[in-house]
Amino acid sequence: MATDFYVVKHHGAWRIRVDGKHHGDFASRVAAVDAAKTEAHAVGLGAKVFSTGVITQFHYECEAQGAL
Repeated sequence: MATDFYVVKHHGAWRIRVDGKHHGDFASRVAAVDAAKTEAHAVGLGAKVFSTGVITQFHYECEAQGAL
């Protein structure tokens, strides 16, 4: 099963949610997305990154394609 990473604004900070748990404390959405992409590539094929923007719908950011 592939891992999904969600970048969300949680308690005033941008965080990454994986399997229902939040981690990280990023100053911007872009920084959180970059960190989530790095984590997704470390997990490997099938890992996906989604982020929230101005509206609450998730936006697809990337899918890990293999080793960096």
